[in-house]
Amino acid sequence: MATTIEDKIALFTKVLIERIEQDYAEKREKLTRYYENRKSEIIRDYEQKIKNSVDNATRNATVKKQQMISKAKSDMHLAVLKQRRKFVERIIDEVKKEALSFAETEEYTKFLQEAIKKVNSKFSSDQFVIFSFSPNDIERHKDMILNTIKLSRSEDNFKIEEAKSISGGVFAKTSDDSLEVDFTIDTIIEESRKLAGEILSSRLGEGWQNVESR
Repeated sequence: MATTIEDKIALFTKVLIERIEQDYAEKREKLTRYYENRKSEIIRDYEQKIKNSVDNATRNATVKKQQMISKAKSDMHLAVLKQRRKFVERIIDEVKKEALSFAETEEYTKFLQEAIKKVNSKFSSDQFVIFSFSPNDIERHKDMILNTIKLSRSEDNFKIEEAKSISGGVFAKTSDDSLEVDFTIDTIIEESRKLAGEILSSRLGEGWQNVESR
């Protein structure tokens, strides 16, 4: 039986289709194996990304928490400092009021006399010393001031000046400014300010340390 052109075409087409199907099956198998392998890698990559995201979120949350704690501590510290300043100013105001009242008492006269003696003893007898007093002290205690200075210093070796910046006590210096001695009420008040601040700092500092330890 003769093979017609149609039969040859049909056979060729059948063989071609079989080859295509075989080739496709092989490629499909390779692709399937490839993607199966890639699937595992993709899953691992995805799981790692999830873990990294969780870790980052945890770290960020920890950092945020620490930032909030630091801010709370800072705010508390500023509040303590502000309160301390208020307390110190209140104490200093009371000290100033007491100083003004004290300047009108007999005890102040004795204090001033002793202050002059102590200040005078810091200078040698041959140094020319300028003593400064408040206007009120010069008006009320001029004779006592002069007599006290003269106990250890000749009249030609000192001078008395009025200083409106002084509330009480005595300030003295040599004429060449090589030595100064400050025994004024104003300096005593400032030292009280420092002392009050240190006391309050130690008292309030205990609470601040408790905050820091949380």
